Amino acid sequence: MLSLFPMEDGTTTTPTTGNTGVSTSIDSKNLNDMVSLIKSVISAALGVITAVIIGFAIYLAIKFFTAEDDGKRKNAKQQLIYAIIGIVVLIALMLIAPQITSAIQDAVKK
Repeated sequence: MLSLFPMEDGTTTTPTTGNTGVSTSIDSKNLNDMVSLIKSVISAALGVITAVIIGFAIYLAIKFFTAEDDGKRKNAKQQLIYAIIGIVVLIALMLIAPQITSAIQDAVKK
């Protein structure tokens, strides 16, 4: 049985070419391609999330400034604060993501 995890006796198994002629082993080129794909997906996802949060923050700012009732203004202000917190968290993720992907790439090389 093929496993990506160590076996109970401390040994590990390595996927090999089966009867189909298709290699199931993972070499460094495939791993680099996978890491590259992960980087691309993370970058694209962060870009889309950034656009959505900024658009939502602009909507909330307009909602805040056009609110005539104090209750609506207070609600919009609270939501705007949450959106700003989301933007700060997103910026932190954008700063951390390259370190995570480089750590994955370094772990793959070993």
